[in-house]
Amino acid sequence: MPIAIAILGILIVSLVVGSLFNFTFLFLAIPLVLIFFGLMLGTEALNRQRRIWQMKRFRRSAKARKVEFDDDDRKTIAV
Repeated sequence: MPIAIAILGILIVSLVVGSLFNFTFLFLAIPLVLIFFGLMLGTEALNRQRRIWQMKRFRRSAKARKVEFDDDDRKTIAV
C-alpha cells in the first residue's frame, strides 16, 4: 500500500506541474487517474474474492464425512 500512495503522490504532482504547462493535460490526466484507481480497487476485490473462495474450499474439504462402521469397529466402540 505505501507504494500505491507514493505512485499516487507522484501522479498528483505531475498532474499539477503538467497542468501549469499545458491546460489540456488536466483533461487527459483525470481519466488516467480514474482508470488507475479502478484497477487498484479491482485487483484488491479480486484478491479478496480469491481468498474467500480458498477458505470456502478449505472448509468443504475439512467437513466431517459419514463413515460406516464394520463389526470390528463396533466391538472396539462397545468395549
